Amino acid sequence: METIFNNLWVLFIAIGSWLVNRLTSQIDDLEKNKSTNHSLGRVADHARELDKRIDELSHTALSRVEIQHANEKLHERLNVMERNKADKIRNVRTHTAKDKGDNGNG
Repeated sequence: METIFNNLWVLFIAIGSWLVNRLTSQIDDLEKNKSTNHSLGRVADHARELDKRIDELSHTALSRVEIQHANEKLHERLNVMERNKADKIRNVRTHTAKDKGDNGNG
């Protein structure tokens, strides 16, 4: 009986160490592929430089000013729609557990 427990213990340790090795290797792979704040900042700087160069070339179908103006108009329209929707809401009923069957009519 003691040899069976000894063999099971060895098997348990072998499987456990294999799992730990797999997990640590996967974590190491994730850490290796993770980008740092410095590299993300560098990418953002490159994107800003690219936007500036595109603006200098003026080689787009719409100029940047027109796109920004269209975005502003879109936001204004969405705000108006949101206000109109809020004006249509007149009564909001809330129910607690004790008046669950009550529909607000008395």
